Amino acid sequence: MSQITIRKLPENLENQIRRLAQKNRSSLNKTIIELLAYALGSEDKKRDLSGLAASWSEDEIKEFESNTRHLEQIDEDIWKS
Repeated sequence: MSQITIRKLPENLENQIRRLAQKNRSSLNKTIIELLAYALGSEDKKRDLSGLAASWSEDEIKEFESNTRHLEQIDEDIWKS
């Protein structure tokens, strides 16, 4: 496999890539390859949500559950025959 050097990478992009790699407990190299594969729609990398699996913190889970709790309520008037 070959190597590519990226010059003058904007600091904000570098920071975002580093944070994503740390969040996913992955190397910078692997993270960049996955980002490129996703952006290009590579057949080697499926466009799915598997990268998000088990990546939420406890606080994020609680926030999601709190924000979607109202969706669990059944509107009896709608379901009457």
